[in-house]
Amino acid sequence: MSDRPCNYCSFQKIKSRAKADKKKVTVLRDARWGMGGVNIYVHPPKVDVSKLSDGEDGERRQYFVAWFMELPSHCCC
Repeated sequence: MSDRPCNYCSFQKIKSRAKADKKKVTVLRDARWGMGGVNIYVHPPKVDVSKLSDGEDGERRQYFVAWFMELPSHCCC
């Protein structure tokens, strides 16, 4: 067993922190480097990261906080 939290628990922590900071969390399948998975972005509510240019390497890079190979719907710790 690892001492690290699973991706689900890590994501819940990201969402909790974003809520406290009055920010929004967006999950996009825009990773272009061959491993798949999802990128997690935390941004101001008025920003639509899905519409920012050049994907994960462009304007939305400033809002990137994590990448997960998989994001399960429940805790796997």
